[in-house]
Amino acid sequence: MSLSARKAAATRFRRYIRRSNELHVEYLDDAHLRTSYERFASWQLDYLLPSFRDLYAKNGYAEAIDFTMSDLAGIGISNRDRDLERAAPAITRILPLGALATIASAAEMNARVLKVNIAICRCLLVGNELPARITEYEYCVACRKASSLAECAELVHLITGLGRTLKSLVEVPMIGITLRAMRGPAHAAGFGALQEFLEKGFRTFRQIPDIDHFLGEIETRMIEIFERIYTAPLNQLR
Repeated sequence: MSLSARKAAATRFRRYIRRSNELHVEYLDDAHLRTSYERFASWQLDYLLPSFRDLYAKNGYAEAIDFTMSDLAGIGISNRDRDLERAAPAITRILPLGALATIASAAEMNARVLKVNIAICRCLLVGNELPARITEYEYCVACRKASSLAECAELVHLITGLGRTLKSLVEVPMIGITLRAMRGPAHAAGFGALQEFLEKGFRTFRQIPDIDHFLGEIETRMIEIFERIYTAPLNQLR
């Protein structure tokens, strides 16, 4: 085991889980923003998911898409992130390097997606309220104010890169038995949320017949979505 690699992964994890929780506070401590952000995130999910509708019919893909969109890049994860920061000393000390690197990548991705999504939501607000109806035109204008195609493409690569690290865990011999054996100690040590994330990731990705194909489809389609958001003439979106 490389001590320098372990230290780098631990530092990265602590940095981004702290940043995620700072961002969660932005909307959790503001009742108006919280309501608006939760509704915006639900709208955004409805906007994105139709691009993957055909993949839901493929064996093992439906749960993986939901995991990617919710557990890897979702919104209902503030409690998990608070638990992870609280348990950071134990996590960085106990977890094997591969699992620590995976959760560090998850923390970075989550913090960066939260930052962009909160910024987009803020750009959509009118008089501190989200409009009753969000149009694709308004969403694309807000996206262009809050972020860039390059940043969003980088986030897509980060998400699929995390998927590939989960694939590497799936391929480790006996990893399923090891994860199950960790369940009791993990909850007792205070990082049950992390344990559940790793177990769900392992279970979900193990069901995919061709993980590389799945991740390639996610990457291609997400990039196509963002290219439309950031480059399509706005008058075509009205």
